[in-house]
Amino acid sequence: AKAMTNDSQGLTLEVLADERRIQRVLIAYATSVDSRNWQGLDEVFEATAHAVYGNDPQSQFVCEGRAAIRALCRKNLDGCGPTQHLLTNFRIDIAGNRASSICSVQAGHFGRGEARKARYELWGEYRDEWLKGTAGWRISQRQLHVIRDFGEPDRVLGPA
Repeated sequence: AKAMTNDSQGLTLEVLADERRIQRVLIAYATSVDSRNWQGLDEVFEATAHAVYGNDPQSQFVCEGRAAIRALCRKNLDGCGPTQHLLTNFRIDIAGNRASSICSVQAGHFGRGEARKARYELWGEYRDEWLKGTAGWRISQRQLHVIRDFGEPDRVLGPA
């Protein structure tokens, strides 16, 4: 990904507003998954969005379409106890009705029931491509790049 620190695009009010709108959609994603508001993902992803979770082709999850992304999120999180997806270090590049963004994610997960003290944590980056349509900005492509994960995913993640 190219460096997103140059100011050649010019910080017009419209560019700044679009950056803020994209940030708000990313925050809506984190809020939706942590509150298990699966319908909320309609406000985040294009219906035809493509997502790849993880770096290693042997163990990554590839999702074709918003319904598949929602199903994967549900499969992993519906059986969890509390989770908290913290997003920060937003780097957003606007190009008309398209955009690219990278943000840091720290996702903490606890188990429930017998596993309520078990924990799984992930550090990574969401690397997203965006389209602006009549409903606003939506993610068309997502890659979750994992920097490090640790804990007991087998005890924490999974079906309810």
